[in-house]
Amino acid sequence: MKNLQRTLESLNHLSVFEASARLGSFTLAAAELGISQPAVSQSVRRLEAAIGIKLFKRNHRIISLTNEGQVLKDDVSQSLNRISATIEMLQRQGKSKHVTLLVSSAFAHYWMVPRLQNFHKINPDIDLRMQQTDMDIDLSEGGISLAVRRGNGQWRGYESELLADESIRVLASPKWIAENPPITTLDDLKSAQLITLEEPHRDRPKWEDFFAAFGARYTDKGTGLRLNDYTLVLQAALAGEGVAFGWGHVTRHLIATGQLTPIDDWCWKTGLGFYLVWSQNAVLTTDAIATKDWIISVKG
Repeated sequence: MKNLQRTLESLNHLSVFEASARLGSFTLAAAELGISQPAVSQSVRRLEAAIGIKLFKRNHRIISLTNEGQVLKDDVSQSLNRISATIEMLQRQGKSKHVTLLVSSAFAHYWMVPRLQNFHKINPDIDLRMQQTDMDIDLSEGGISLAVRRGNGQWRGYESELLADESIRVLASPKWIAENPPITTLDDLKSAQLITLEEPHRDRPKWEDFFAAFGARYTDKGTGLRLNDYTLVLQAALAGEGVAFGWGHVTRHLIATGQLTPIDDWCWKTGLGFYLVWSQNAVLTTDAIATKDWIISVKG
């Protein structure tokens, strides 16, 4: 950093250069920065002299970037934008000390809530707020610290930690199983009362995908009980309304307590997973880091 500052004379030359390059005009840059046009021109010339590279092509009152100028402009713009985003994030954090976790309603109800007593026992001073959504939104936009997403763990601009591999079984309530014909084949399953999840904003496996994973064809005729939230799907299954998908990490407790029962031994491992994610463009607070570490420690 000292070498950079010594080379450039003033780091302010970079912000003047960035404004000039972005606006394509020394005059417009001067107006944006609140300084005179000659001051902008002089600052850019000093930058060019300091690094020994011509950054602009000048043709009377028209300027355009040289190839070298374009390369520097891209890096400087990206760096300044990131600094600006970090400052805004720190300002938001200074106004609010709570940690926001963005999750689906099913994850909140069946995974987080049973573990909350342990969380508060270990972290009594952390104000954790769960925000439920059916969309994968940009965390940096809403000041959200952490989120849980389904995918392969690779999202541009995010760090991630695997919480659970995606595995799906077929579940029904003991009452439904007792009152309906046994299901021992995939053809039997096709004829059962299938509860269908239809999330409007996120890609989720469908019954066709499940059957295909086991080499069978299935055509969804658009009939039967169809719900747009997985919590509702599980509630319908618990009420004896039919057969539902059972994501392993969410339904483990329901199976262990006998509220839902796996049908046959079909278990589809999709190769994807559910990940805890956080933005690379934001600095997590101490409380957010503690929350992240706790979630990772109790995953499964």
